[in-house]
This record gives sequence, structure tokens and C-alpha cells, in this order.
Amino acid sequence: MTGTRPRTDPGSPGGVLAVDIGGTKLALRAVVAGAAVYERTVLWPVGGDAGGESKLLEASVAEAVGALGGAPVRIGVAAAPNVGADGSVVSWPNRPAWVGRSLSAPFAGSGAEVLFGDDATLAGLAEARSTGSRDLVYLGIGTGVGGGLVSGGRLLTGAWGTAGELGHLVVDPAGPRCRCGMRGCLQAVVSAEALAAHAAEARGLPTTTAEWVAGVDRAEPWAERTLDHAADSIAHALRVLVELVQPAHIRIGGGLGAALAPLPRRVARRLSATARPGRPLPEVGPAVHGPHSSLAGAALLAAHGTSLLGGADLFHEGSPA
Repeated sequence: MTGTRPRTDPGSPGGVLAVDIGGTKLALRAVVAGAAVYERTVLWPVGGDAGGESKLLEASVAEAVGALGGAPVRIGVAAAPNVGADGSVVSWPNRPAWVGRSLSAPFAGSGAEVLFGDDATLAGLAEARSTGSRDLVYLGIGTGVGGGLVSGGRLLTGAWGTAGELGHLVVDPAGPRCRCGMRGCLQAVVSAEALAAHAAEARGLPTTTAEWVAGVDRAEPWAERTLDHAADSIAHALRVLVELVQPAHIRIGGGLGAALAPLPRRVARRLSATARPGRPLPEVGPAVHGPHSSLAGAALLAAHGTSLLGGADLFHEGSPA
């Protein structure tokens, strides 16, 4: 492990395992009595096939279970793909070869109960719990763009359990086509791939996401133009949420979002510029778990079970602590 992260809620007295399955990597954390005893990040191989990736996931889970010294009580999985009730992948735009394949099969040898949750939804829960905020919006920016909404201390899930898809709020109806088929979704505008393309155009040279982030750190004018573009688009989406759910806090994370230190301040300035007189604005800041909010949320799910996803009050006496 590197760095200091907020302590995981103890929850179950036995060991638990948290797994974050993302578009470019796996992250695993084994937790005993609220303390992480093992953590590892594994990159998906470039050009790999779904069968090989499934074996890699299975081996990674087995290694993490071994670090616990026995079967975990429960495994919480923060999943980027949409996972059906039978544990199979329903959709995964970044890894379409997984559609129809079982995501639960690689966990079968663990001997533990396995619970799946949306990665950004779980990230929102983790941020709310760690900050003590009863009203929070989480925005995760990386390979894709996702979100989680907590209102009145409860997760907002909607009629079909998938509310909070911030990445599919339309911010530019004439904008680029999203992988979902729509045009101008926030994800199509501020995902890592989209922002690298914007930066390349602003710079006049082929540019990777890492090169753009480095340019932001150096305050290069071309990188600043892309950062402003991202802040404008994000603020446009969040402006709607400010009116609809009135969050007290907005947290920006994800692999890319956490790497852009100036981004929350710029988004906050743009929200302030469009505020209605007399209406309070949320505090906008970086995710307290940095790029690991989904993993922290998976640990919460493993420690406390599905009550967190079912609308339980996160801060009520007798709720998971």
C-alpha cells in the first residue's frame, strides 16, 4: 500500500475482500477488523481476451484470499460493467467481449458470499461515509464517467436501482457520440480518451492523458484550455443536480479526476458564476479516497452487506458504523 487512506469501517468481525473491476485495471484490498492487510492493483493486459482476463481475475482473487489466511466472510465487488442478477455481464462498452460471460465465476473458489455493486455508486457511499456528509454527489472520471448520489443519508437508487448515471447526462446535444449511442453525454466529453483528444487538438500534437495531466501540472496554456473545457462541461451537468437534489458536497475522483488537482476549484467557480441569488452552493472538492473511492465502497459492501444499497440510513443509530 502507498499513502494514507481513510480507515475502512470494521463491519463484519471476520476478514473481507474488496475488489474494484475497472476498465483498465483490477484493484484488490483484504481487510481484517477494519484494517487493510493486503492491497494490489493489476492492469488488464493490452490486447487480452475475456477468457484470459477471467483467469487473471480468478488468480488475483485467490492471491488476496490467501493473504487473509482463510476464506473471507464476504467479498464486495465494485463493477464497471452492468452485472445481471445471475452474475453475468449485461454490458461493458470498454470490454464488449465480456458480455454474456459470468463475472461471478472467477470468485467461485473463494468460498465466500459475493456481492456486486456499481463502481461509482459504491464510491459515492464511501465518500459520504468518510466525510460524514448526508447529502453528497460523487463524480468519478477515468476510462468512463460515473456518479453516485446520497441524499438525506441514503443512497438514491431509483426505480430500477441504477440512478446516478452522471456520465450519461447530456451536456452537448451536438457533441461527440457516446458509446451508449447518444450524443454529447458527459462521458463522451470528459472521459480520459475524450480529454486526451481535446488536448491533442489544443496542443497541435498527439497527446496522451498522462501528457495532458503533466501539462496541467505545469500550467501549460494548451493543457489549461482542455482543463477549462472539462470544468465547463462538468459544471453544466452538476448545475442540474444542484437544483434537483441540493447536495451539500460534491467530490471528484476516479483515476483521472483525482490526478487533476485544480479541477474541483474550477468547477466550483463555474457553479458560483451561474448560481441563483440567495441559493446556497455545495462545497466542491477532491475525493477523500483519491482514485480508490470505488475500492473503499467495495470494502463497505463487503463489511456491511446489501443494506447499504437498499436505502439504509448511513448514519442512523444501529446502521453500519
